[in-house]
Amino acid sequence: MRLVNVLSTVLLCALASAPLSSAAQATKPGTGDAIKQADAAFRAGSEAREKGNLEVARTKFSEVVRLAPRIAEGHEALGAVLMELGKPSEGLAEFQAAAKLKPADIGIETNLAVAYARAGQPEKALPHFEKALSLSRQGSEPANAALYDAYARALAAVGRRGQALDQFAAEEALTGPRADLDDAIGTVHAQQGKWPEAESRFQHALSLDGTYTHAQIHLGVVYRMEGRIPESMSMLAAAAEKDSSNGEAVVEFGRSLAAAGKDEDAVREFTQAIKLDPALPGAQLDLAMALQRLGRQADAIPWFRQAIERDPHNVSALTNLGLALTMTGSGKEALDYLSQAVAASPKDAVIYKDLGVAHVQMSAFDVAIADFQKALELDPNDPQLHYDLGIAYKFKDRPNEAIAELSRAGRMDPSLPDPPYTLGILLMQLGRLDEAVVELRKAVALRPENGDAWAILGSTLKQDSRLEEATEALKKAIPLLPGQPGPRVTLAGALAEQATVLSGQADAADSAGDHQKAEELRSQMKDLRSQAANYRKEAAELTRIAISRQRATFALNAGNQMMFRGQIADAIGRYQESIAADPTFAEAHRQLAIAYERQGRANEAATERAKAADLEKAK
Repeated sequence: MRLVNVLSTVLLCALASAPLSSAAQATKPGTGDAIKQADAAFRAGSEAREKGNLEVARTKFSEVVRLAPRIAEGHEALGAVLMELGKPSEGLAEFQAAAKLKPADIGIETNLAVAYARAGQPEKALPHFEKALSLSRQGSEPANAALYDAYARALAAVGRRGQALDQFAAEEALTGPRADLDDAIGTVHAQQGKWPEAESRFQHALSLDGTYTHAQIHLGVVYRMEGRIPESMSMLAAAAEKDSSNGEAVVEFGRSLAAAGKDEDAVREFTQAIKLDPALPGAQLDLAMALQRLGRQADAIPWFRQAIERDPHNVSALTNLGLALTMTGSGKEALDYLSQAVAASPKDAVIYKDLGVAHVQMSAFDVAIADFQKALELDPNDPQLHYDLGIAYKFKDRPNEAIAELSRAGRMDPSLPDPPYTLGILLMQLGRLDEAVVELRKAVALRPENGDAWAILGSTLKQDSRLEEATEALKKAIPLLPGQPGPRVTLAGALAEQATVLSGQADAADSAGDHQKAEELRSQMKDLRSQAANYRKEAAELTRIAISRQRATFALNAGNQMMFRGQIADAIGRYQESIAADPTFAEAHRQLAIAYERQGRANEAATERAKAADLEKAK
């Protein structure tokens, strides 16, 4: 049996038997002269194909088909070349024509099946594989391993994996063990989720051929699916290093890095894989997801868009693009993608959750509440959804419902820091200070590096006249919020109030005749007032710096606009104003250097660029 292969002698026999209507038709397709021309073209096409001149072969075989359209072998030869040129759809049409002319030919049926499979229509390929096998059993031709192989792959492609394994077994019985065959069988086991069987086959493939990269990659993937992340990374790193131009090896290595929580490294590998092979399935989405996990939402958005261009109905890409747009302030655009995701997967609670977040951003709180409630119908045990619903109620000024949902979220997962933090703020705003303190203490215990939580706890304790506790909390907030004046102002107030209390106690001690105690209390009072004064001074300086940076930023933005309009001299003036307002503003020095360069002032530009670099290093 031939697989996408015809011989000139076969065509000659077919041409010789073609009927001729009359000598007067000698120049028409199918006549004697046409047969001779077709034979010459066929021979020339075959020679060109053997030499690898596929375009010449296509031209010659097209001429054969034109001159002898009722000869199946001509269509088959043209179809074979079109397949080799990567045009399976065009090749398929030729094989279909050949099959009509010779409906019981094993080779043509096989070629037609292969063409359907390569054209991405494996379900249409199966009847032709089955017919080819039936013809093979009926005739005298020996069983063909390549036919079993192609048939098995088509079966696997349509999910008939058990039958695919049967065909691979028939192939293996004919050829014996082969690395590529073990890899194919292992792949089907992996598709079935039978990881031990898949692992065994991939390992056997590598024992037969240690250089077989596909098996190495697939074994690394199986290790990852089995949760053996270090082994997966090691295997895939070796595959990627051995074949650095293999995009599949690189992208799978990136996926194992991502599974290990090493998203920075994964981004590097995904980026490289896409450069090697932009058509790698899922690579753009993997890169976008890794960037999103790193908090780089704006960087992730274009990759999500590319993923959707390749797969418009990919729910994960649609949902996460919607989330990224929401988090970068584009809630309205996010709704378009999230609505598409809902249409594709109407029972996915996560999508309704993301819709709710987008509606919150747009201040559509009633709609957001409905979104979160729908999500909770689908997944009532998600504490994050109860938290989000609580936030929406809070924004809608429905405090009792907000408290109920925030409390429920905290009870469902006591390890979450956000529910007690937000609940504490809400209770403080309602004047329920003791309850607020309880929740805020939970929040700082869960996330002790949260300076804002310590600051709010300190402020709440101060309002509740628990001044020493307030002082302790605020002193923890200040190192965590070094650039914010607010905690220092609050602490200064708490210290001043403690000093006032001590002053009253000192007066009482004097009245009782305990002058020594009164003196000690007044000494403590002076120390507290001195500390308060220092904190107020620090707060004032931070406020001045903040105002200066605001002025500097305003001047910088004005300069940038002038640069954009080509007003270089005016831009330089604005950049100089920015630096005067805040000499530590590196970006202003950097932009001034660019403006100086535009004026040809290279030395001054170099000076400003050096200042910017020094300021960046000093951070």
